[in-house]
Amino acid sequence: MNVDIVAELKKINGEISGVNKTLTELKKVKSNLETDIIESMQDDGLSLARTDHGTVSLKSTDMASVTDWTAFEEYIYENRALYLLQRRASNPAYVEEVEVQGSIPGVETFTKVTVSLTNKAT
Repeated sequence: MNVDIVAELKKINGEISGVNKTLTELKKVKSNLETDIIESMQDDGLSLARTDHGTVSLKSTDMASVTDWTAFEEYIYENRALYLLQRRASNPAYVEEVEVQGSIPGVETFTKVTVSLTNKAT
């Protein structure tokens, strides 16, 4: 085992952690600025504003917020409305189902190998 690559991985993990922290902070600032712009434009009755820095417009999108999962699931089953769900298998549920029931038609299992690095105890 080449210990130099482990050291390099640790260094890169630290750099990624720092970048991710910066990214999280920047996203929070961005979100706050967007909230300020939305409030300001709505207060002024605007949906479009041209500035020296660019044109800003407000876009509205209706989003689903499930308040009763039981009722929603019943609707899906009764109407065969699987298109209302996103197409992604829940991996923990899949693994458990395979352990209990065996294979599931239309699904293949593959093994994803990852590296886990923990800090050396000091």
